[in-house]
Amino acid sequence: MQDRRLLWTLGVTAGISWAAWAYFLFFFNIGSIPSPWDPWRVVFYILLLLAPGLTFVPIARWLKWRFFGPYAVIGWAAFGYLWAFGPPGSEALPPEQHPLLRVMLGEESPLGLWYFFLALFIVLTTVLAPPAYRLGLRLFTSRTHQQDVLRAWREAGLLSLYFVGMALIRSLGLFTWPIALLSFLFLALVEALFLAQKG
Repeated sequence: MQDRRLLWTLGVTAGISWAAWAYFLFFFNIGSIPSPWDPWRVVFYILLLLAPGLTFVPIARWLKWRFFGPYAVIGWAAFGYLWAFGPPGSEALPPEQHPLLRVMLGEESPLGLWYFFLALFIVLTTVLAPPAYRLGLRLFTSRTHQQDVLRAWREAGLLSLYFVGMALIRSLGLFTWPIALLSFLFLALVEALFLAQKG
């Protein structure tokens, strides 16, 4: 009963933190505040660490992945910071000329924003790795595959690579559905070969 109450408290606190995180990003427009030590920006800095910390550190303890908590917190904090304030040198730009928005619309080359796509890759792996591991416990009959943490991270990495690659291709104006389908099938074949080799 005590554990359930603690989980509820943790979940509600994490939900409030993520809601505040989203509010600062999409409604408050925290990126328009020029001073890096403005009180509102300091609050947002705290939220950048607090929201993923309340979410992913308990998941790391549950899965017994010691590295997962710091990895997720740093990745989400970097992603949120870049989304709010943009790459270095873009702080003074108005919101409609935010470099990340221009990349998504295909108006700017993403080559200078590789760090944002790296942060996006990390964020996607933190979201995909735990479900991949839990799904493997249910789908695979072999204990070798069921409890293979590297398998879960490999699958999460391949899927994250796929999504980031599609975002890059989209920003370059080269996206087509055949390319998306063939890329997905290629990565699925790579994973099938890994599974067959491990089996």
